[in-house]
Amino acid sequence: MSNIVTNIFIMSSGERYCTVIDKRTGIPLFYPSLYITTNLRCKSDSISTIELHACGIALFYRFMDEKKIDIESRISSGMFLNNAEIDGLRDYIERKVRKSKVVGYDNSQQLVSSGTKHLRLTAIARYLEWLSNLILKDAKHNGVKVDVFIRNIKARRPRVRYRNKCLGANKSLDQKQLDILFEVIRVGSDFNPFKSDVQVRNRLIILMLYHLGVRAGELLNIKISDINFSNHTISIRRRADEKSDPRKKQPLVKTLERTIPLSDVVMKEIHNYILKERRGHKLMKEEGYLFITHKSGAIRGLPLSMQAYHKIINVVRKLCPDLYNLTGHKLRHTWNYRFSKKMDEMDLINEEQQEQIRSYLMGWKMGSGTARVYNQRFIEKKAGEIAIKLQN
Repeated sequence: MSNIVTNIFIMSSGERYCTVIDKRTGIPLFYPSLYITTNLRCKSDSISTIELHACGIALFYRFMDEKKIDIESRISSGMFLNNAEIDGLRDYIERKVRKSKVVGYDNSQQLVSSGTKHLRLTAIARYLEWLSNLILKDAKHNGVKVDVFIRNIKARRPRVRYRNKCLGANKSLDQKQLDILFEVIRVGSDFNPFKSDVQVRNRLIILMLYHLGVRAGELLNIKISDINFSNHTISIRRRADEKSDPRKKQPLVKTLERTIPLSDVVMKEIHNYILKERRGHKLMKEEGYLFITHKSGAIRGLPLSMQAYHKIINVVRKLCPDLYNLTGHKLRHTWNYRFSKKMDEMDLINEEQQEQIRSYLMGWKMGSGTARVYNQRFIEKKAGEIAIKLQN
């Protein structure tokens, strides 16, 4: 069983914080806590980023614990990890993390992706470089040894290939996939995998992802007060470290705040859910988040968690082979493709204006170039269609 784990908690200020603790004592490890506070928290890194680094550090200390290695003593004596130990560490951190309230590690042989392995080894290398420099700050002659030690760890990182965003196949769902998806989430459909009391809510989640192109964090952060029922608009607000949000892993809005107009169809779906479904599950005293948990018990009426959101998407994806690649973000790509098609039909809007409109609706900073990526994808598809026509 894992004794060294990560633990996320909410401070009185509402700030989410992550520590590496020893479950045997419940006490945070001193040096990891100091590192997280002085090197990650002080840079205003998001809790997601801090947790990723803490996970790598916790894995490292678990490996040290199992191998009976006191890394601080080793560093103090200038006896860093040898190549065999670093190889063992590299193999050890390939294991998948077991999700739980206090995160432990899966002892099965399921392995993480090369990208995750690269990230974990990078987090460990950065931490050990900081720790070595801290412990050996008065022993400058050990600087070369530290550099060699850190390089040896980084050398074990797998090569990660980053595909050019502007190239490759379109990432949106095709029409056949969309037809299947909408039938699956239709309330009362024979193919709908969800219980009747959550079908309306889960359908609305999918519809808002499709029609608005919002990210998961944006969707789960929406409060009823963000919806203007008179003007048919919805506002995306940033609420990092919200005191009233009980979710330890708070869904974060990574984009700019903005107000998005809603069609009559979408507004009707939202109105129907709030009045007919949500009201039967809400708490007497609640914070007004649009999507809440319908399960009975202690969590009933609480804001829907990111884990529950992903479970909804996963259930739909596994239901039909045609939806094998369904993700919430895939629907964001689909929105962008539909946007490009609509802009192509409107001759009076030039490319620069298209980028500005897309950037606003997606919450991107104007001129960031992100909108241009989606324009490029659409242009590539149109170019391919024209090339085929010329050959026929």
